[in-house]
Amino acid sequence: MKLQALALSLLAATGLATPVRRDVGQAVYTLRLSSRVATLDGVYLTTSANGSTLGVYPTPAAERLHVYPVKNPTTGLAELRTQGAGNTLAVVGKHGLLDFASLEDPAAVPVPEGGKCDWTSFRLDDEEQGGVLRYAGEGAQNGGGWAAFPDVTAEGGWSVKWKGGCLLTELRGGNIAKAFTTEEYMPVQVVYERVKDE
Repeated sequence: MKLQALALSLLAATGLATPVRRDVGQAVYTLRLSSRVATLDGVYLTTSANGSTLGVYPTPAAERLHVYPVKNPTTGLAELRTQGAGNTLAVVGKHGLLDFASLEDPAAVPVPEGGKCDWTSFRLDDEEQGGVLRYAGEGAQNGGGWAAFPDVTAEGGWSVKWKGGCLLTELRGGNIAKAFTTEEYMPVQVVYERVKDE
C-alpha cells in the first residue's frame, strides 16, 4: 500500500511539473515594477546571476522575463510559465516573506517545515493603470503585497518578494521602512504588459 502511494505521489508531482506547451495564439507578457521610487519605477524584472531569484539587476545582458499564464485546474488561478526556458514562477519561503523565483521544477523544491513553494496561485488583475500581478495563495487573503529588497549579492540590484499583510502595514507613504526583517525594503507593484508580435 505504501509503495502504491509513493508511486502515485511521484507520478502526480511529475505531472504537475511537466511544462505545458504554449498555444501560439496565447498572450505573452513581460513583468515590470511600479513604484514611487524613480529608480525602480518602470524597470523590467529579470533573473539574478544565480538564475532563479526575480528582481531588478544592473546586468546589461539580462533579458526581460517573458511569461504566459496557464490556468491551474485545482486552484482555478494562474500558473506563470516562462517562454523559452520552460521554468515556472513561484513564491518560496516562510514566515510571511516569500522569494519570487523562476524554478525549473517547483514540485521538486525541498520546503522546510512551516514554509511553502507555491506556483499555482497567481492572479492577473486589470486595473486603471494596467495589469497588476497578485499572489492569491494561502494566507494572501489577509493582505500583503510585493516589496523590493536591496540584493546584497548584486550591487545596485533589488530582489522582489511577497510580504504577508501584517508585515506591510508598517509602511507609510512609500518611504523605506524597517520591519522585523531587519532589512530596508520598498513596496512595489508587479505589473504585466502584453508583448507585441509574439
